[in-house]
Amino acid sequence: MQPRGVIATDLVLLGAGHAHVEVLRRLAIRPEPGLRLTLIGREPATPYTGMLPGLLRGDYTADQAQIDLAPLASAAGARLIVAEARALDLETNTVAVDGRPPVRFDLLSIDVGGAPPVAEGGIPVKPIGRFLQHLGALEDRLPEAARIVVVGGGAGGSELALALARRTGGRRLGGRVRIVLVSESPEPLPGAPFRARAVVRAALVTAGVELVSGVAAGAHREGRLALSDGSFLAADAVLWATGVRGPAFLAVAGLVCDADGCVRVARTLQSISHPGVFAAGDCTAVEGAKRPKAGVWAVRAGAPLAANLRRAARGDALRRWRPQREALAILGLGDGRAVAWRNGVAVDGRLIWRWKDWLDRRWMGRFDRDRLLPAVATEPPSLGAAALASAFAALPRMRGPDGLVGPEAADGAVMLPPPGMAVLQSATFFRSFLNDPYVFGAIAAAHALSGLHARGARPWTALAVATVPASGGRGSAADLTAMLQGASEVLVADGCALVGGDCAEAAETALGFAVTGLADPERLMRKAGLRPDDALVLTKPLGTGIVLAGHGRALARAGWLLAAVASMRTTNGAAARVLRAHGVTACTTVGELGLAGNLLEMLDASGVAATVRPAAMPALPGVLELAAACVESPLAADNRRFAPGATGVAAELLVDPQISGGLLAGVSPPRLEACLAALREAGIEPAVIGTVERADGPDGPALQLDHR
Repeated sequence: MQPRGVIATDLVLLGAGHAHVEVLRRLAIRPEPGLRLTLIGREPATPYTGMLPGLLRGDYTADQAQIDLAPLASAAGARLIVAEARALDLETNTVAVDGRPPVRFDLLSIDVGGAPPVAEGGIPVKPIGRFLQHLGALEDRLPEAARIVVVGGGAGGSELALALARRTGGRRLGGRVRIVLVSESPEPLPGAPFRARAVVRAALVTAGVELVSGVAAGAHREGRLALSDGSFLAADAVLWATGVRGPAFLAVAGLVCDADGCVRVARTLQSISHPGVFAAGDCTAVEGAKRPKAGVWAVRAGAPLAANLRRAARGDALRRWRPQREALAILGLGDGRAVAWRNGVAVDGRLIWRWKDWLDRRWMGRFDRDRLLPAVATEPPSLGAAALASAFAALPRMRGPDGLVGPEAADGAVMLPPPGMAVLQSATFFRSFLNDPYVFGAIAAAHALSGLHARGARPWTALAVATVPASGGRGSAADLTAMLQGASEVLVADGCALVGGDCAEAAETALGFAVTGLADPERLMRKAGLRPDDALVLTKPLGTGIVLAGHGRALARAGWLLAAVASMRTTNGAAARVLRAHGVTACTTVGELGLAGNLLEMLDASGVAATVRPAAMPALPGVLELAAACVESPLAADNRRFAPGATGVAAELLVDPQISGGLLAGVSPPRLEACLAALREAGIEPAVIGTVERADGPDGPALQLDHR
């Protein structure tokens, strides 16, 4: 997953537009030595604009019309950060991202698209991902015979109006609302050949779209859309599909932009003001080659952008891109027909639609996992441990609980446990399984705390041990800081102070913690203590090992990965407090031995047996699909000894090793309902997966499955 060669250059791809997905595809097929990739995307999947009208009509499914970023990033060996970028700092070469530390870069490429300037009360059609969310909300709230106005008489607005008019199925808009197209030009599609304008106008009329031409739209207030001629148009919703502007943060950062806020770049796609910044797509204005803001130009910019990013990383001379003057335009009419035009000539018909459909599917097919080769890894030399002190210095200063002195003390941490409290300790350490150091640090910390939570201990202190690969110093220091910040946030939220640690040189990133907790020795939770008739309660869904293995093979969708990450970043602190308050008979954490292995430890310690219902075992999103494709963690094979009679999905869930897995506890029947209710009130979805039984002699099976 992570590049193992010497990291010479950090390339951040800001935005998951059409040009950037092509850059990733090319770097997946032919990796660039020494180049580390980070993709920052607003959503986990990027829609293909060419298929958006077909998606709205129902011609395509969401999977067919969107590129899932997780498999693509995995194939390219890229870090994937699904978050909103808010600002650039071109002095420190960092991108400010919501909810995490800034992301550092040596080279930056921007493909964040743009959004139309929208008057009061309007809904922009771009970014497309957000528009699709708005559209779903509209379908839920708009009454029959509502009126939706589409502002913009260009190709995008005309095709959108036609698609909405023919959108059918469920509560979809087509047939139950009125669609109005407002065009500032005398008729839709200005600049297109007469034949294309006539075909599109006829299609709009046939689809029942009302046309309001020769006026500009204004504010939408109290169900009325103001028009430039002083009149008003009744409207329940107004969608803007006009020309786009670049995000404001680009100009604020100091990049030279045009009047529309788009980054001005040379023919090399390099910023004219900042040589280390490249840009493509709708957020870009190419000097001397002004082109319409259309997906076709972003698609065609992908290949020259990838080539010049390689050259920039190597220090080679860049090459100029010569985009053609006019591109072929194809507009779907929505009735199995399309119209195409170029150089003043237009043709239409069903054959044109089949051609467009073939072209779109062919382009999307370029991003099939089977066509992408994983990035090749090489063994590097490694970097020393000098960065640890500066990484700790970047964390917020803190004074630990109970008189504890934190990492700023010259003599190290001084621990003074309260009288009468038992001190519990545990340690964990593993190599990075995600390319995102901040998220990996948070998960590693949550995983380390699980052993304390399973005993009912209050987390107290943590010592970190980290390794980082060579990358010229700055990249390793940034990664180390990000790891420790992610970890510190999780630790502090659970009342645990990160008081120190050490960093060693190694070939790859790894992180571990030695954690200390405090507990009343009379109230410790243990693995032993299960009694017959106890219910077995699990506090988290299973499948982190399967999802991570799927991500490593570029098979896991971004939504599946994000759900697994959210589960792994959540500590067991809240669950442990509820379980201890309800007097559970025994408790453990589900870890690398899998559910079966950890349950057998409890059964052996308690001298009992258990029956587990596979149908009751909760699974993370995507786990069943990946398991059906024979995806499993490398540790699963060894764990099968704990469930020799299990087959199918039940076997996969029982033996899947968990990172930061949930707690497994025995709860007596009189306390079960109250315990489950308290867990749900704490935001936890518990599952009763089985029942404890009397052991059938020393040779009887300790674990049985009930497939009912």
